[in-house]
Amino acid sequence: MKPLTQMKSGETGKIDFVLYYGNNLFFRMNALGIRVGNEIKVLRNLWFFPIHIRISTTEMFIRRKDAQNIWID
Repeated sequence: MKPLTQMKSGETGKIDFVLYYGNNLFFRMNALGIRVGNEIKVLRNLWFFPIHIRISTTEMFIRRKDAQNIWID
């Protein structure tokens, strides 16, 4: 198990748990599909750029600050 920030480009995994530090973040993550059990694929992870991910058919960029709280199994 590791945080999303440590995954490399092209890796896939299932979301094991998400650490929420506020209700607004909880609702935002759920609306984007970032929920326990969903499969996630890292499309691009560069140290100077937000993390580019795909969940189901949705592609998005996520801030590193938020990606630290998403743990992948």
